[in-house]
Amino acid sequence: MTLYRQILIAVLAVLLLLYFGNLVVSLKNTRALVGQQMQTHAQDAATSLALSMTQAAQSEDLATLETLINAVSDSGYYRRIEYIGADGNALLDKEFAVTLEGVPQWFMSLMSLPDYEGNAEVSSGWVILGKLRVVSHPGQAYKKLWQAAAGHLLWFTLIGVGASVAVFFSLGVVLSPLREVEKQAEAIAEQQFIQQSKLPKTRELRRVVQVMNRLSARFEDLFHRQSELISELRELSHSDLVTGLSNRTDFDARLDSFASDESGSRCGVLMIFALNQLGRINDLSGRRVGNEVLQALANILKQGVEQFEQVILARRQGQEFALFVPDVDEDVARDLADSLMQAVAGLTWQHQDEFPLRVTMGFTYGEKIDNGPELLSEADMALNSVDVDGGETWCRFASLDIAGIPTLSESVFDRRQFVTDAIANKSIELRFQQTVTVPEKQTLGYEVYSRFQAPDDFELTAGTVMPMVRRFGLSVDLDKLVLEKLADGKLADEAPLSVNICPASVNDPGFCRWLDEFLSGRADFAQRLIVEVPEHALKVAETNIRSFANILARHKSGLAIDHFGLESSAFAYLASLPLRYLKVHRSFVKNINLARDNQFYIKALVQLAQTREIQVFVEGIETEAEWQTLVDLHINGAQGYWIANLELRS
Repeated sequence: MTLYRQILIAVLAVLLLLYFGNLVVSLKNTRALVGQQMQTHAQDAATSLALSMTQAAQSEDLATLETLINAVSDSGYYRRIEYIGADGNALLDKEFAVTLEGVPQWFMSLMSLPDYEGNAEVSSGWVILGKLRVVSHPGQAYKKLWQAAAGHLLWFTLIGVGASVAVFFSLGVVLSPLREVEKQAEAIAEQQFIQQSKLPKTRELRRVVQVMNRLSARFEDLFHRQSELISELRELSHSDLVTGLSNRTDFDARLDSFASDESGSRCGVLMIFALNQLGRINDLSGRRVGNEVLQALANILKQGVEQFEQVILARRQGQEFALFVPDVDEDVARDLADSLMQAVAGLTWQHQDEFPLRVTMGFTYGEKIDNGPELLSEADMALNSVDVDGGETWCRFASLDIAGIPTLSESVFDRRQFVTDAIANKSIELRFQQTVTVPEKQTLGYEVYSRFQAPDDFELTAGTVMPMVRRFGLSVDLDKLVLEKLADGKLADEAPLSVNICPASVNDPGFCRWLDEFLSGRADFAQRLIVEVPEHALKVAETNIRSFANILARHKSGLAIDHFGLESSAFAYLASLPLRYLKVHRSFVKNINLARDNQFYIKALVQLAQTREIQVFVEGIETEAEWQTLVDLHINGAQGYWIANLELRS
């Protein structure tokens, strides 16, 4: 029960106590006063009637005596009038039942008035002719007592209602700071660190509000420090300090993770850029100028690939930069290489006239990438094969004699038509991979994967088809199809379902309106649905993500961040975005039993997420050693082929 109600009930209880106390005292005094009046009234009536009866009593005229008694008793003020002769026998006896209208029987039983009677002797001189006994009728007394009680109740009701209204509004004003403190405490529990600017005038409440404000400020500072610490930790262990790009360790781990992606083989292009005069720059102008040139080259490359998702760009060593762009067609890859080489051709420095900068690049494309080091080796061989003296600036591995047959085999079917028909005909199948608790291995839910049927009955993974889907602008149509098939399917259990939604769909107002209507008619499905969006989407469209999260929250669906840890930005959004969980990218999981820095990163991330009541999941577990290490790091959920394979569920 709230303090507000407790105080209100206490005030009403005191009023009730005062009312009953006052009522008891008042009725007791009224009863005594009325009793005294009735006793006096009965005695006066007996004395007066006895004098009137003297003459009739002497002549023993019973008719006259009865007439006198009737005249008095008919007034209704007397319950009984009895005349007893000198011999002790009752000569006349008039008695009336006690019946009253308007006075409850229970009230009369509760008050239970005694008989108030008056006695007088009927005499003539010194001769006693008889005795007269008059008993007052209690009806008037009961009426007066009932009226007194009803009057008290009426006044108490009026005063009680008035007092309750006054207390209601007074407590609302006095306790409003406590309600704000309650909201502030709940906000702190949700890691929303709000401050109360309006301080109450009551000293005790003012102190409470001030303490809560200080507590909120300290928690906010602690949360941001933890976020900054984790971000700095990632920067130190996975980033190049000069350019801010990924370092060699991070690039190799993410490329290897991509190559071993359990969703299926995927395509991509890898390029290695080399700033060949870096040593001369350092010798002539010092490392500061050399670092500035490296930073300029890094910025050119970053700007050149902004439109692509899941790009891995790193300074691998000294003068070399590596760029991997996944899920792109070879034509797009060649166009990208041309545009990047044109962009880096404009790189200059202070001694450009005497010593012009020259950037070379090795290029390789993989239709089905399953070996990261091999892809790096191909790009490196292409880089070393650039004929600088012959005027070349870049070389393709596929053009080398050693490459043999080109890695890309052109599709035998129309790609656009294939994707369009697959969506129109709903010819996709859904696969499910179990997510389990750690360490119990209890089912937490299932992540949903889509599979496409190629013309030769070969099954294509989403990783193979998604580049075409994005290229042809069909992301929204595909996401709608996946959700519709998932909602219409009959699954064996009621576990949550995690679905990856393309950033293009999240940013599309039409899709958001469709999703709102779609979930409105499917309450059970909506409560099971968890939508995963890549962390990169938050970096480029955080406002749209927040609007999308509101739609999901309205239908009790969940939002989660996929591929967490790939972005180097701070984690400020964790303090305000309602998330079910963070799914750490597989590059942090692969061989984590051997990577102390990744272990420390995930451990710190788990501690930070716990303060926000956000769960931390990992993906891509493929060995028992990785599992045991993650158990010790206290993550909440995990998935991977070591835990469960993809399966059909119905």
